[in-house]
Amino acid sequence: MAQTQEKLTAAEVADLFPAATPRSNINHYWPYVQTALEEEGIGDPAMVLLALATIRAESEGFEPIDEHLSAWNTEPGGHPYGLYDDRHDLGNRGAGDGEAFRGRGFVQLTGRDNYARYGQQLGVDLLERPDLANDPEVAAHLLARFLKEHEAPLRQALSSNNLLAARQLVNGGQHGLDRFSDTIQRGRPTTVADTRRLCDTGTIAGLSSQVLERMESHGALVAIDHPLIHIEGAHTTPWLQAEAASDLIAAVEERSEPLIINSALRTPMQQHLIRQQAQRRECGIQAAAPPPFSNHNSGLAIDIQDSGDWRPYLERHGWQWLGAWDPMHFDYTAGGEDLGSAQVLAFQQLWNEHNPKAPLIEDGIWGPATAAAVERSPAAGFPEKA
Repeated sequence: MAQTQEKLTAAEVADLFPAATPRSNINHYWPYVQTALEEEGIGDPAMVLLALATIRAESEGFEPIDEHLSAWNTEPGGHPYGLYDDRHDLGNRGAGDGEAFRGRGFVQLTGRDNYARYGQQLGVDLLERPDLANDPEVAAHLLARFLKEHEAPLRQALSSNNLLAARQLVNGGQHGLDRFSDTIQRGRPTTVADTRRLCDTGTIAGLSSQVLERMESHGALVAIDHPLIHIEGAHTTPWLQAEAASDLIAAVEERSEPLIINSALRTPMQQHLIRQQAQRRECGIQAAAPPPFSNHNSGLAIDIQDSGDWRPYLERHGWQWLGAWDPMHFDYTAGGEDLGSAQVLAFQQLWNEHNPKAPLIEDGIWGPATAAAVERSPAAGFPEKA
């Protein structure tokens, strides 16, 4: 079940930047950045926030700029950017290269090799016209392409709240870490309730991970791991029950074509958000079962692309098409067990550990008290106890 995400407005972007940042710059450049992120397939809230944090760390004025002269790039009395001239790690070849291929753009592209490689990818001759790295459209695509290339480790760093690692993946050091971290903290939803309008259940990945860590000891869930199976979107948890995963792989190997999964295992907290969105006709969600009664909550359901062509293969291996009213959805009907209640119980136990003065009954039943607790829970997960 794909979710249609609401686009961030320039006014909302402005809230993440200091008052001194010209709003005219945000109004002018944000559409370029937003479009580039979407075209690179990283237009979800987590990566958008990371892109904005990167821009603020590199150019708090929200515009593509040249790297400033500093002791890091220019010797006292030396020619501008001379310390970069012989940086062979950047592909520079001597006098003049430091200045020609100095940092530019939103992401501060630096060095002859990077100008050549990214220019070739974008179809722009940045070796002959390095100044084009500051062109709004080019600068936006350079940022998006760079983040896309480092997407997996960046997402991992964000999900573990290791903002230093995230900054180092982009900058190679800690320059602008304070501004980067402040932007991430400003932009992150505080509670599960705050995330509903974002149309991305991946925004509560931290809380979901804490529940799923408790479920690992159950032993019934396995990661979906096959070269022809591709997981789409940060919101998708690539786990299923073991028997369901095995039969899914059998169907894929029979057809020998790539299978794209839009949704697999969901936590009850994620299901709660989707249920609310369906009830409000938000985010493109037409229908959703209440938690924990979706087979997604038990690792016994998938939503896929190209469902019509996949249907005969999946149905020969224990998977049943739900019907035209939810055409992407397949349920595994050849086995498995109900894990929805076990997930609810795992959340109740997690909540009680962190809220001993307002405990939930640990019964695995989703009721109003559990739903209210989920709404108040931190989207990034409960803080680790010392």
